[in-house]
Formats: sequence, structure tokens, C-alpha cells
Amino acid sequence: MSKCISKHLVEIRFKPSPSFLDKRGKIAESLSGKLFDSWSISENRIDFGNRDCKYIKGFFSFTNAGFSSVYPQPLEYFVERAKDFIPRAWIFFGTNEVIRIGVRSTFLSEVSDFENTVRAYREHFLKLNEEEVKEFGGQLVDVGFPLNFVMGDKRFNIMTGPMKKAQALIHYGNEEEIPETAIFLDVDYFKSEFGKGLRLKEALNFIEEGTQKAREINKLICNWICGRP
Repeated sequence: MSKCISKHLVEIRFKPSPSFLDKRGKIAESLSGKLFDSWSISENRIDFGNRDCKYIKGFFSFTNAGFSSVYPQPLEYFVERAKDFIPRAWIFFGTNEVIRIGVRSTFLSEVSDFENTVRAYREHFLKLNEEEVKEFGGQLVDVGFPLNFVMGDKRFNIMTGPMKKAQALIHYGNEEEIPETAIFLDVDYFKSEFGKGLRLKEALNFIEEGTQKAREINKLICNWICGRP
């Protein structure tokens, strides 16, 4: 595979706070700086941007806060900048009010042939041979697989399948960089039970855990579909 395009998001959700309306200006000022040099305030949300880099975004609302980056920014850049943004946002919501933290990663890993990729997914995830597929009375032209996992006190949900460029443009806006055919993977790695609350150190570690898990799953599925050992 010659190209892998990815985007990543960390989001922390907390119980709605009416005091957000009184703190919007202070939040915008505190979270602006070298990383984000522009911002816009609406009634319930503040959006942050960078004039020189359109590939990163931040947000803070009365129910959630987060940071995202898209290709061509690498995964390592996302982790580094997210771990800079989250601590500065942290002081504006009560940690005992957090109800969910999640890291969502999507990958488009380029492959050469769509039909062969569909066949590889069918054989690995459905275990159907050609004769069994014919029994449906139609031609199998596409597949997609949702998979939901529990891992201790964390969960991760996966959606994966072959994807053509036209469909991929819904998820990624940079048409020049989108491969004609790709393996699509969406991993939502999250936690929603915290006992006495979520600590900042745990949240920062979670960013690394979530992106590492997504990268491992992407490698695993690409190796399966492309026939690598």
C-alpha cells in the first residue's frame, strides 16, 4: 500500500453547564495562542482554528470539548497537539462531571483493486466461498462490517470495509489525496465509567492508548486483506 490517509479526534463529554454562557470569552482567550490563532463564538459553542494550518481544529461547548487533525498531519502530531490543548481546556469543566472520553480514528489505506478487496473481506469476515455467495441469487458487490468490543473498563467500536473514492470523499474533503480504492477503518475507542472522576493524567494517557489501538487494528486488518503474514 503506497498511501494511508488518516484523521483523528479526541472528545471529552461532560454534563451540560449553564455557566458556559458566562465563560465563553474567557475560554476563547485562554485556548487561543500559538496552536489556534482564530476563533468564533456561537451561543453554545466556541470553534478554534489556525490560519496557516487548515488541518487542525478545536472546540469547546457547554457539553463537550475536543481537538482534531486530518491528513497530511501525522498521527504523532495529533497526539502531541491534543496533549497540549486538553490540559488548557481542562480547567473549564469539573472532572467529576465527565461522562465520556473518546478517541476516534479513521484510516484510508490504499489498495489496487476494489473487487479483490471485497473478496478478501468476504473470505476473512464472512467465510463464504464463491458457491455459497451464489446461493443468495445476486452478485455481491460490496461489504462492510461493524464490530463492537469490550476491553476491561474501555470499549472500542469498529467499522471497516472496502471503499471507493466517491464514498471516501464524504469522510475526507481533499479530493487530490484520496486513493481510488482503499481499505476503510473507523475506530471509536472510549470510556464512560469513571468512579470518582477522570483525572487529567488518565485523559492524556487515553489519547495515546486510543490512537495506538487504532493503529494496531488498521495494521491487522490491512495485513489480513492484503494477504500479508
